[in-house]
Amino acid sequence: MMMKPKTRTVLAALCGALIAGPALADACLRPEERSAIEIRALRSYLMVAALQCRTGQTFDAPGGYNAFLRRFGSDLSAADRVAASHFQRSYGGSSRGGRLDQYNTNLANEHSQDALRSGSFFCRDAEPLFRAVVQTSATELPKLVNERNIIEGYDAPDCPANAAAPARRTTARR
Repeated sequence: MMMKPKTRTVLAALCGALIAGPALADACLRPEERSAIEIRALRSYLMVAALQCRTGQTFDAPGGYNAFLRRFGSDLSAADRVAASHFQRSYGGSSRGGRLDQYNTNLANEHSQDALRSGSFFCRDAEPLFRAVVQTSATELPKLVNERNIIEGYDAPDCPANAAAPARRTTARR
């Protein structure tokens, strides 16, 4: 029996969805992965602010970017490992050279664009954020990202607690 072109197209799309389904389900974020993405977003924002606003350019600058790196170095490294693990789990072998690097680049670009759009307000807002971050515990950094509405640049749903398919996030991100 010969299939019509439309039927073949529908079957091909259905097969593609069935094959890709499990891979797409893995693209959800576990709680520790969400925190890692938020910490990485904060680091990217502060790096752009340091470059854009000339804040924290010396190791001695109190509350600057280098103080942030010194204070949270091990936490930042842990966030990097968790994020890399997420991208590996979600996207397989292409994660390191592709998806993760693309995410990092896009995140820095989004923060740079935000700085350009905000003009002088960007640096005005970044300065107190530097001070707040250095006084915050590592476990509170993701909360600070949410409170300050820092662009995360990664819109994956949260993984459900005990379900096979990911649940959609209910909170909007910039």
